[in-house]
Order: sequence, then structure tokens, then C-alpha cells
Amino acid sequence: MAKHRNSKSKNFGFGNQVEYATKVALKAHFGDGHHQTVQAHIERSRLFYNWLNEEHAIRDIRKVTNSLFSEYALYLKMLLDEEDISIATATNRISSVNVVMQIMREDQKIRIDKIHAALGERRCYIRRSIPDGMDISQVHNLHQQLIANCFNRSAAIVLLARSTGMRLRECILADLPRLTKESANNRINIQDGCKGGRSGAFAPRWISVTDEILFALEYARKVSPEGSRNLLALNESYVSFLRKEVNPSRSIMKLHGVKGPHELRAAFACDRYKDLVGIAAPVFPRQEKPDRAVVRVARQIISRELGHERPEVTNSYIGSENK
Repeated sequence: MAKHRNSKSKNFGFGNQVEYATKVALKAHFGDGHHQTVQAHIERSRLFYNWLNEEHAIRDIRKVTNSLFSEYALYLKMLLDEEDISIATATNRISSVNVVMQIMREDQKIRIDKIHAALGERRCYIRRSIPDGMDISQVHNLHQQLIANCFNRSAAIVLLARSTGMRLRECILADLPRLTKESANNRINIQDGCKGGRSGAFAPRWISVTDEILFALEYARKVSPEGSRNLLALNESYVSFLRKEVNPSRSIMKLHGVKGPHELRAAFACDRYKDLVGIAAPVFPRQEKPDRAVVRVARQIISRELGHERPEVTNSYIGSENK
């Protein structure tokens, strides 16, 4: 089929459905071998097609341009910045689209060569600046400004991220009725939208309830669309919510001193460090030297509350003890 395809027909003649066309093209290219490689490219390219359809209503590979591909890379960069995906995942997704486009087009005109440049330099894993939103009154002011500009659900995200340390995706997909019910026992378990499939009974992530958390949950439930258990409407996708609500609200966040929800997550971590250790996090100017054993335990707790496996990851939220 690859030899007799019609390059002027939909998906370059490999098939009318883009996912099927990709499968045909890859199998024709790789033959009967490389099954895992083929499957990986199919799965990753499918995510690209979902984005294309959601954002631009495109279901034909011939319509993909370098401009669209670069826009997809920016979307992945946003997910990377908000910790929805890892740098390896983002890189692999772009790499697979490179492969698929080259095979289906039979040229390299649509391609991102410098993938790491497109995604931005890899985030420094040692925080050296005090997180935005350390002042709770600043966060509440931002909350009110977002409401005033009709970004009610973004206002809910701001409160949830600052009070619980949840990632952007976790804030959006949080099961609000369940969390509210759990809060009666003075702790909640972050389970929905977690990175890397860390959910369920085998990955408990309990957070002690505070007045700020109760306020955030109450407001989030208030603005949750009718019939929904989270911040998405029943007929709304995660990607479309980012496009219509979250991304437009970022300019207001920046105007009021908060670069994004990830900064509020770091502010939560710094607060927890002070609660557990008794002094400010190392990213702040300080003279005291904390007990190493206390710090080690505190970092383990904070790492677990943030949904990470390794305590050293906390360096990107609270700074390093070694300056």
C-alpha cells in the first residue's frame, strides 16, 4: 500500500481515519518487526491527533503544518511546566510525531529538530527564588480578581493549589464530593489526575485539612458545573478547559504576582517545611541550621504530600540545604 498510495488523498492515501492510516503507514515502513516501537509511535501520535482535533478540528495529516506542530510543542511545554508530564514523555511525544510525519509524508518538511529547545531548557531542580503566593492575602486577592474577570473555575484552582499543593491537573480533576466527605475526618487523599498513575489504595497521599482547604473545597464545589464531580463540565475535555479557561486566566495571575499554579504548589511546600522543621525553607534567607534528621523526615513527608517518590525532588520546591 505504501508503494501505491495517493499522496493527494486524505492522510496521504493510507486511510480515511488518521489513527488507522498511521498504523498502516508504520507497519508498511517497519515490516513485521519492531512491534513495540510501532505501538509506541501509534499511542504517542494518537495523543497528537486528539489535540489536533480538539484544538483545530483537523483529522487529516496533510493539513499539519510546522506552525501547528510548534503550537503542540508549546502545549506540551505547558504540561511539562505544570508537572502533568515528564521531560522524557514530552520529548518522546514530539519524537514520535517526527517519525510519523516523515514516514507518511516521505519527507522531513514537517519536523521539530531541536526538541529540548522547543520545550525550553529543562527546569532547574534546585529552587533559588521564593515562590509566588507565599502571602495568603495575595492569593485571596488574586482569587477575587479572577472571579471579577469571570474565571471562576481558575479562581478555584488557585485556592486548591495553594492550600493542598495539588498539580494543575489534580486541581481540575479532583473528586470534590469525595474530598469534602473525607475532610470531616481532618484529612483528604489526593487521588484523581495524579502523575504516573499514582492513585488508589496503593498510593495514598493524605493531606491534613486546614481552614484554607475547607474554604477551597467549598468554593470549588460552588463553581463546579452541574452534574460534575470536578471542575470539568460533563461534555468538556481537559484540553478544551485549559484552552478556554486556564490559559486566558494566566495573564491575570501574572498581573497579580503569580506566574501560575505551580508556584502556588511550591508555596504550599515551603509552608509545610516551616510547619515540620520549625524554620523557613532553605530558599529563604536564614541563619539557623536545622537538625539534619528532622529535615530528612520533613522532606520525606513533603515529597509524599506533593505526590513524588523521591525526597530530593523537594529541592525544586523549597531549595537545597547545601548552599
